[in-house]
Amino acid sequence: MAVRSVFLVAACALALGGCAASPSPSSPSGAASVSASPSLSPVPSLSAVPSRAASGVSVSGEVVEGVEPGCLLLRTSGTLYLLIGGDRAALQAGKRVTVTGSPQPGMMSTCQQGTPFQVTSVRSG
Repeated sequence: MAVRSVFLVAACALALGGCAASPSPSSPSGAASVSASPSLSPVPSLSAVPSRAASGVSVSGEVVEGVEPGCLLLRTSGTLYLLIGGDRAALQAGKRVTVTGSPQPGMMSTCQQGTPFQVTSVRSG
């Protein structure tokens, strides 16, 4: 009986904890305000530093499959990027490519690997 009571209390605490993130009724749009805190990430090796292009950041590496179905990653010498968007015909596992776009480190994903990278263009090589 005590185990059941503990489980019930824990379930209620989890349910109430989710209410803390609900939208503020005083907000005109009904949206909750979210503040992002900067995160520290390790400094990549020089060969893995993305180069700035006119339309974003360019990164080169090999396309590999992720552990989750449908997830493609770009493996560079020092960083693993989760490829979001882009031409899937050009992004095939085993190919070496250069992608241009922008890193999205705060983006949530079901892939659970790599730094999300929003791809705007893909070049072979």
